[in-house]
Amino acid sequence: MRKPALPFVAIVLLAACFSTPAKRYFQIVALDADPRPHPAIGKALYVEPVRVDPLYDDFRVIYRISPYELKYYSSVFWAKKPDALLREAVGDYLGWKKGFTRVSLDVLQGDPEIVLRSSVRLIEEIDNPNVWYGRLAMDLEFLEFKSGKSLAKYAFDRRMPLASRDSRHLPAVLSAILAQELDVAVGKLAEALAAR
Repeated sequence: MRKPALPFVAIVLLAACFSTPAKRYFQIVALDADPRPHPAIGKALYVEPVRVDPLYDDFRVIYRISPYELKYYSSVFWAKKPDALLREAVGDYLGWKKGFTRVSLDVLQGDPEIVLRSSVRLIEEIDNPNVWYGRLAMDLEFLEFKSGKSLAKYAFDRRMPLASRDSRHLPAVLSAILAQELDVAVGKLAEALAAR
């Protein structure tokens, strides 16, 4: 009686070893603990489509295990490609902070006076032996809509530690970096406009 049960148990154990982990999908949602609005810019903003380095513009989340080696997770994905995720997050955040009279992702919505052009150089998880980090590097530029003249530029390359060595903490860290750096960028725009 016991011998026929052994192959069954072995099959169940092997199946468990080869089963694929459940897929997880993440978003970037720039949230800020500071409820104060941005400086009043008093102009309508259009957020251009975000340019993302082709290596990173993928549904798969990238993690770095050394300065020389990157890998893609097989079960951890962005809900949308990073270009769309970041554009929506930037638009939502800047609209929420109320520094601009209007923030739109559609150039035909109203008459924008300022354009935000942004590009992503890096969006990744860094897996060090003891601490994992989220890293986001972007170039931001505000331009006059009609003339294309540059009003303010800001670039950053930031990394922050994850709460634990678990990719589930990556979106929150990247979202926090984005919010903090957008605050700085809008401050620089406000200073540039005030100096004109």
